[in-house]
Amino acid sequence: MADKKDDNSIIQYCARSLLPNIKALKKASEKILSRNDIEDIHDLRVASRRIRTNLDIFSDHLPAKKVKIWDKEIQSITKSFGQVRDLDVQIDLINNIYNTTEDPKIRTGLRRVRLRLDQKRQQKQADTANSINSILKNPSINEMEIFIEKIKGEIDNNYYFSENLFQVGYKKIQTRMDEFLFYEIFIFDPNRISELHQMRIKAKRFRYGLETFSNLYQKKTNFALEVVREVQEYLGNIHDCDVWISYLPKFLGKEYKRIKTFYGYMSPFSRIKPGIEYLIKDRQKERSRLYKSFITDWKKWKFDETWLNLRKVVLLTSLETPHPPKIIEINENPEITTELDSESAAE
Repeated sequence: MADKKDDNSIIQYCARSLLPNIKALKKASEKILSRNDIEDIHDLRVASRRIRTNLDIFSDHLPAKKVKIWDKEIQSITKSFGQVRDLDVQIDLINNIYNTTEDPKIRTGLRRVRLRLDQKRQQKQADTANSINSILKNPSINEMEIFIEKIKGEIDNNYYFSENLFQVGYKKIQTRMDEFLFYEIFIFDPNRISELHQMRIKAKRFRYGLETFSNLYQKKTNFALEVVREVQEYLGNIHDCDVWISYLPKFLGKEYKRIKTFYGYMSPFSRIKPGIEYLIKDRQKERSRLYKSFITDWKKWKFDETWLNLRKVVLLTSLETPHPPKIIEINENPEITTELDSESAAE
């Protein structure tokens, strides 16, 4: 059990990591209400996942009952905007592909896909506004912010990184890295769709853990953080392709039934079919390209001993912690980094 001095070091680090992300969550929520930019929803979800990461990592040093309530509230935010984010990304992709082709036969099918996605997105719009208003008025989020502000006010602004704080960082990073690397054995089979998706989820969890402790390790772990971000981007884009490849044949079947029922003849279907088939082939080709690039880069990262070097940095930095620990000032303004992958609602 950490003594009082070490408890202060851990809880203060938690507070300084958590507070900027609570403010980022609220800021993103306000932007969603005031403008139409798909990245605002992305920023909101990133902030929510960073908050949950902090709550998870430092749960032993926060009020147990409160942490459960706070985590449940933040998880509901992440989930509620998942499908909206996915639809925005999918519509954006269709628009980009549409603008790169002049073939009217292909464009007809792309317009049909975009129409159905737009219809789904419109259905979600009212729910989005309601969800944003509930975030801004959420008593749990306000309570969490007040609690964290109080911690910062009670402990001196200049504080140190204790040995026990380094132990927390060491344990959490090692655990998340092991969970992530468990899936390495599956990546050399391109057909391991489920395992690649699970590795993406673990990469995301690993990444947020590394972000949390970047200041603790004086950014010496950031070389690995950049690699994990690249892994997450690769696997996210591969997953997006897999979703399209699975979804489009079903979409084609539904449109066939809809047209047959409505018209009683199939010439309208023959007009949209080429564009949808083109989109399937396009996503298959892109998936193959991404996968090959990912494997090439993965081998390079292995050759560079990225994960071994990260383990060394985390271990040696922890052992080199001065006693009494050196007073440190940490950056309280983490940037929202752009992820290119769409997110499933369950993540």
